[in-house]
This record gives sequence, C-alpha cells and structure tokens, in this order.
Amino acid sequence: MASETGGVSLGLPDVFYRRLFSLIPIESLDSVLGELAAVWCEATAAKAAYLVQFDQESLELTAGLFRRSQAEADCFTQASIRIDQSRSLTEQARSIAEQGRPFSLISSSSFHYIAIPCAQISLAGVFLFSNQSTNDLPALSSELTEISRRLLTQAWETGNRQDSQNDVCHSCQTKVEQGKTIRQRVLPSTDKLEAMAEFAAGAGHEINNPVATIAGRVQMLPKQETDPERRQSLATIGGQAYRIRDMIGDAMLFGRPPAPRPTAVNLSKTINDVQHSLREAIQDSGILLTVDLRGVPLLRADETQLKVVISNLILNCLNVLEPGGQIRISAKEKTVDAVPMVHLEITDDGPGLSEQEQEHLFDPFYSARQAGRGLGFGLSKCWRIVELHGGQIEAETCQGRGVTFHLFWPLDEAEN
Repeated sequence: MASETGGVSLGLPDVFYRRLFSLIPIESLDSVLGELAAVWCEATAAKAAYLVQFDQESLELTAGLFRRSQAEADCFTQASIRIDQSRSLTEQARSIAEQGRPFSLISSSSFHYIAIPCAQISLAGVFLFSNQSTNDLPALSSELTEISRRLLTQAWETGNRQDSQNDVCHSCQTKVEQGKTIRQRVLPSTDKLEAMAEFAAGAGHEINNPVATIAGRVQMLPKQETDPERRQSLATIGGQAYRIRDMIGDAMLFGRPPAPRPTAVNLSKTINDVQHSLREAIQDSGILLTVDLRGVPLLRADETQLKVVISNLILNCLNVLEPGGQIRISAKEKTVDAVPMVHLEITDDGPGLSEQEQEHLFDPFYSARQAGRGLGFGLSKCWRIVELHGGQIEAETCQGRGVTFHLFWPLDEAEN
C-alpha cells in the first residue's frame, strides 16, 4: 500500500490478509484469480493487474484481470497456446499471456512482470501495469508473492481433486485392502495449512482489539441495567464475545505459536499427566483408556506443547465415542527417513471418518458436520506443533471401524 512518500510498506496490510483469507477453502482456480489480481493491483497502486497461470502439459492459460478504473474480474481458458521450446517459459511469459488476451485490452501503460514460483504449475505470475517507470514502481511485498504461491498451489490441488476424486494432499493417499476392509491414510495438506496459518494470524490480530473492547463494555453494562430481560441479553452478548475472543486466541496460536523450548521428555510421565488433567472427562464419558508404553526412549520436545497435542488427540476420540468405547495408546521406536523417532499411536473404536471428514480433518474452521472430530483448531494446532518439532502426524481410518492417529516424534539422541 502506498505511503505518503510514494513507497510501499514491507508488510502486507491486514485488510488484504482478510480478503485473501475469505477465499479459503478454495473452490476453484477461477474463484482465486480475480481476487488475487485485485489485491496485487491495489496493494501496489498499479493501474491494472493481470495474473496468469499456464499449464504446459495441457497448454491451457487461465487468468484474472483487475483494473482500478473499471473493476473487472475476468477468468478464462485458452486451449491452444504456441510455445517456443528454445526459450524458458518465464522468458516468454508475455507472448504466452498475449495469446490469451491482448495487453491492449488491459492498459496502454508499461508493465512489470513478477514470477510466482509454484512447483506444480508450469508458469504463474502477475503483470502489473503502471505509468510509472520500473524503478519507481513500488517494491512488492514478499508476503504477497508467497501467499499467491500457496493459494495457486491449493487451487491446483483442488482442481486435481475434482478431476480425480481420490487425490487431495491430505485426503486418502493410499488404500490397503485387508480382506474386505479398506484402511485409508489421511494426511495434512502442508501448503494449504501454511496459507491458512498466515491468514489466521493476520486476521486474528486485526479482530482481537475490537472484540476485546466489546467484551469489556458489555461486562460493565449489566451493573447499570435493572430490567431482567435486558440483563440476560447483555449476559448472552458478553458470553458470545468471550467465545469469539477464545476462538481468535486459538487462531493466533495456530497461525503464530510460540517457538518450542525442547528438553528431554519422558513420554510415559507426560501421558500420565495428560490422563490426570482429563480424568473427569474420561470418567464421565464411560470410555476405557488403556496405555502401553514399555521401553519407550526419551523424546526431544517442549513438554507443554507435547501435552497439548496428546490432549487434543484424546479429546478428539472422546468426542465421537459412546459409553463403553475404547481408546488405546501405544508407542515404539521407529526410524523414519533415517531419523530415529518414537511412533505414538492413539486408536479409538468409534465410527471412523466419512469421505468429507477425511478431506477436512486437519482444516481449521471446518464445522460442516456433527460435533466431533476436527471441529475448531484442535487438530490444526496439533499439526503446527508437530511440524515445529520436526515430526509428522497423520490418521488412518476405515468407516465404521475407528480411527488411529499416528504421531512420529524425534528422539532425544543426547539422552538415549
């Protein structure tokens, strides 16, 4: 966004984070390109922005256009593109883009091209049109380039899922037949969660202050109110404001959690502590919890954050089990990609995951289901904490036959 001196702030303003955040979960590439082009145009004070994505395999060009003087989001596909095999795609970006839409239809201004590196996409970038010289064009925020990369990558993944119903990064990656039983692995989509985390942190910071003001004022008003119905209404408003505040806190912890402070951790003691903190919930649920951690070596972990992960996984199981259900926790040492790890399994005998739940299990904000698995930020926070420790998390399910959460956590090699 332009400053008083004509420059650009290095950080992307929160208003743009909120706009891009509203695109998640992404429904299609077309739904992304128009808004991305608008944000690029407005954030850099350009006259127009033309954001393109080209697939070299299918020779399809898709683009979004935004003009400040005549706002227009225009997405399209060009099915036949000429490619010069002697030149790189980035070098011939303009000629490829012009085959989809002549630049004369956009602006007579000069342009500046910025590549958006996406491993899955042959070519992606944005043309910014401005009457300013290239040297005077405001410097682009690296945040915006990175967010664009993640959104375009997620859009690419979404398109692949629509083309082949069984292919989403965090959905069913493998199916192993065991007689007539099919077990499915459910993996987090790293790019998607990283993009959501950035948006959650920015939006949470922006929303937190006004919500805190509302909560504080509402807390004072009942003291001056004599009408019982109005007092009850104010109490309801206050309760919901505090609920929003707690949700924002979860969003900010998911987006920008504190850096771990790892030490040598005894997993058996940690799980005992978690069981003790959840003892009332476990007793009230009528669930049988069994633990087998014989011979497990020390972990390298921030113990407080490890407890958050284990607590959320146990609660996730408790939320879907009927009285008499079972949760089993076990662990063993295992080498993953030449790295010594502890493989912790938390298994329930509940209803398993539907296809929709598999698709969104680790997504924050997902609530299109009955209360139970994955609601809110629980599993999203688990993913973030595990990732910060250099570990891995995934789930395995068979509908009607329960879920197993697999947690791979680095050992403390200095102590073992």
